[in-house]
Amino acid sequence: MRRLPAVLVLFALAMPGSVPRPAELSITGASPADLRVLIVDTWDRFVEAFPARRGCLAPVTVQGAWSLDGRGSYDPVRRLVTVRIPGTAPNLRASLVHEFAHHMEFTCPEQRDVRVPFLAAQGLPLSATWFEGRSWETTPSEQFAEAIVQVVLGRPAHQAVLIHPRSVELLRAWGRGDVRHGS
Repeated sequence: MRRLPAVLVLFALAMPGSVPRPAELSITGASPADLRVLIVDTWDRFVEAFPARRGCLAPVTVQGAWSLDGRGSYDPVRRLVTVRIPGTAPNLRASLVHEFAHHMEFTCPEQRDVRVPFLAAQGLPLSATWFEGRSWETTPSEQFAEAIVQVVLGRPAHQAVLIHPRSVELLRAWGRGDVRHGS
């Protein structure tokens, strides 16, 4: 009789849906094998950094491009991340995380809840327009993506973008589910 509660607990833990599954990751056929390995590893690290947000991440596709104006881009309509290749593994990883952060902005409604606290942590006006700035470095959305790089990889990707430590801590807490709406 004592085994019944333990069996019920194991059954409940094994039930589908008990833990949110990460979104699907697709990689286009044109991406080299070493890039594919890096993409999968980076996506896994990204998802692991935000366990409380797994359920809101939509499927994403990643591709490598031999010609691209910047290091990476995100197309929200196609949910497509593109990274310029070739590149060093650290730069590719940082570009992937940065673009995955933009994917999170567009597909995870919960991300909107952390925008005002993030603006405050960065010392920006709470009324700042999220997707606009005087330059790339001053755009809140880009600062968010760069802060996410620090959360996932533990280091900054672009020295020109000042990310306050309290912003990184805020996003770590939000990723764990420790920050609620309006916090």
